[in-house]
Amino acid sequence: MDSGDWIALIAVVVSVGAAFISAWQARIARTSADSQMEMAKRVHREQNEPYVVVDIEPYQPGSPAMVLVIENIGPTVARNVRISCDPPIVSNWGDDLTATLQQIMSQPISALPPRRRLVYLFDDHDRWRTDLPTAYTFTVQCDGPEGAVEALEYMIDFGFWGDSLIGERPTKRLEEELDSISTVLGKLTDSYKLAAAPMIREERQRQADAFRERRNRVPRPPSPDLPSGSPDA
Repeated sequence: MDSGDWIALIAVVVSVGAAFISAWQARIARTSADSQMEMAKRVHREQNEPYVVVDIEPYQPGSPAMVLVIENIGPTVARNVRISCDPPIVSNWGDDLTATLQQIMSQPISALPPRRRLVYLFDDHDRWRTDLPTAYTFTVQCDGPEGAVEALEYMIDFGFWGDSLIGERPTKRLEEELDSISTVLGKLTDSYKLAAAPMIREERQRQADAFRERRNRVPRPPSPDLPSGSPDA
């Protein structure tokens, strides 16, 4: 082969290599675009899926009662909501409440609109004086606008905040708020009295002057005639 043939062969090899590199880059770009498209679809789907959570929390701040809460915090309606609990949920308040809670766990919820919050009585602070579990693993499954939503599984451990409920009156927060309001009203009353003291004294003086003026305008009855023989006759 002469030099011309070698040059032609090298040109062919370079062309084939360039074509291979171009095809490889195009494949990488296509794969990246597909991945980005898939990620965008997933983000869009997750942003429009319902998000149902189960929680155990105090009924109110300072309240000894605890409640089981089921809430859809997502933007769309959750359908066919199924909830399971491990171990089976048990209440210290008796078999009737335990049966009610377990029935709630076993029956699907046909539809749960966005921001809908279902609250059920669960227990109170006496639970920490028993051997009942203070941690449960919940599994939540439901369907959204585009089909089944990925199952959500997590543990709720409420044992560590039990002591914060014991010994606090349910009305303690309300009493503190009322005391605060009473203090503020007392300060406002004192400030008003101090600011309005000159006006109050002026008004009282005006009323006293008006009373004296009215009294002076009333005619006095004539003096009766003295009988004869009196010292002044």
